[in-house]
Amino acid sequence: MNPQKISELLYSLGVGRQYLGHGITLQAVELVLRDENCLLCVKQGIFVPLGQQRGCDWRTIERNIRTVIRRAWKTSPSRLAELAVYPLRREPTVTEFLD
Repeated sequence: MNPQKISELLYSLGVGRQYLGHGITLQAVELVLRDENCLLCVKQGIFVPLGQQRGCDWRTIERNIRTVIRRAWKTSPSRLAELAVYPLRREPTVTEFLD
């Protein structure tokens, strides 16, 4: 999946580029697409590398992705459920969202 398609999916969830987490989530999804094993330890596989790349603490990366998830859940829960491969009864975790 190319970055444009990922960006379009985020837009369809109500997450535009005005959210710092838009670009961060895009990069996180690209990491998952390259190596799905990074989902086994999200902190070391995604948060830390992106934090280093962006020059910030890994907690900032996590918080921004959680903000994206919260926005998607609040704005477009039906679209989020459509993209999920299982029923969503609650806001997904970071790992569930990236998966």
